[in-house]
Amino acid sequence: MEKIATKTAVPYMSKDSCNSIPIIMPGILEQQKIAACLSSLDELITAQSQKLEALKTHKKGLMQQLFPAVDEVNA
Repeated sequence: MEKIATKTAVPYMSKDSCNSIPIIMPGILEQQKIAACLSSLDELITAQSQKLEALKTHKKGLMQQLFPAVDEVNA
């Protein structure tokens, strides 16, 4: 693309130059497989995020039990 872009202060490409660049796309079946894989990864990320939040909540509870509030100590 750098070879096609104009040599000005701000390089740019014309529409015709952009249209002349071949773009290779996978077939529909492969696109569906890629989409399924990405969806699966999204689900794993969501599950891990939920697990992390649950662990943070659990840690906070344990820390509160370990170090009671000042009011609880004086009572």
